[in-house]
Amino acid sequence: MKKIIYIFSIISLMLFASCDKHQIIYDTVPIGDKAEFQLHYFAPVTSVAANYIDSVFVNGILYSSVSGSGQLVPYNGVPGGATGRFFAVEAGPVHFQFWRGPNVVYDKTITLKTGKQNLFVYDLTKDPVWFDNGFPYNDTKNAHGNASTWNTDSLETVAFYNFLYEDASTPYPGKIQYQYQDKRTLEWKNVGRAVGFGEATEREKIVVVKDVFNSQGSTRIDYRMLDENGEVLRLMNTAGAMVNYSDYWTGNIGRAYMHIFGGIRTAAPVASIRQWTSL
Repeated sequence: MKKIIYIFSIISLMLFASCDKHQIIYDTVPIGDKAEFQLHYFAPVTSVAANYIDSVFVNGILYSSVSGSGQLVPYNGVPGGATGRFFAVEAGPVHFQFWRGPNVVYDKTITLKTGKQNLFVYDLTKDPVWFDNGFPYNDTKNAHGNASTWNTDSLETVAFYNFLYEDASTPYPGKIQYQYQDKRTLEWKNVGRAVGFGEATEREKIVVVKDVFNSQGSTRIDYRMLDENGEVLRLMNTAGAMVNYSDYWTGNIGRAYMHIFGGIRTAAPVASIRQWTSL
């Protein structure tokens, strides 16, 4: 019995010593009152290597590059690679430079606020467009709050961003009403208000009636766009024909999405939605 007690005491001392030597430290730095931003490039150009932004400098510091968090390519953004990533910088005037090879192709300063925000560069000669990211995101809990539906559907949120060009140099002149089809009623419902070029809607709550009961929850959600006359927006497809806009995305319970419309309505590169996941 004494031997067992001695062995237990030795093991206890070793464990305490181990805890003293190997403390678990969460080596992070609080963001505090800094500005957090995501940067998007939506000029009406083809997404080929010649149009990529090789590196992005912020206040003279390299923030994104081929060897870093990635090139900034048309119809996409940085930082990429994961959901909910933001760059951080001191709030106030912030200087942006884009480099393509040895050349500076963009050189602008914009004032950023404390908190999460999105910047869109749609023309290399113009200032970026600024949007509040909408964080914390709209409540995506139970849609109805009653026993008959609480375990079969819930919510996602979607915001629509309009960066549609009419031709290679002219922004689309009208306002666009983005809509989704409610799977329960098949009714078309608005995603916020109709917005013009360089504008965005508020986040709209959309019920996701999941296809598989015993799952996290997802389903197909159909979308369309209406022009200022209430007609379905027409645009050129990849075959060169003018068609009514229609598309769908898989909706997932609890997610917060940005649906960003870019490209050219009447020519190539053809217009389409790019989905960016905020949460």
